[in-house]
Amino acid sequence: MAETVRISRGAKQLLEELRARLLLEAGVRVTLQELVDAAVALAAARSEELVKMLGGRGRRLSLEEAERLLDELSIDGGPEDVEEDLERTLYAGSTG
Repeated sequence: MAETVRISRGAKQLLEELRARLLLEAGVRVTLQELVDAAVALAAARSEELVKMLGGRGRRLSLEEAERLLDELSIDGGPEDVEEDLERTLYAGSTG
């Protein structure tokens, strides 16, 4: 399922320049979606660098906020519990 994400003009320009470089230097033609997907995968693989790059932005979470976030993101229990949690999250508010 595709999601819509707004990006700045500068970021769009950088993506277009990357697409052009891939075509000229490697002979590889990609869509913007493929390029964004690859960039996200690369950022995830190099998350320490990303954290350093973005670490100075915004405010840091307090210890309590970080613990609460980790609790919300952690999955405890066996496969049945996970399945129930996923269904509850996916279908929350659903009438069907």
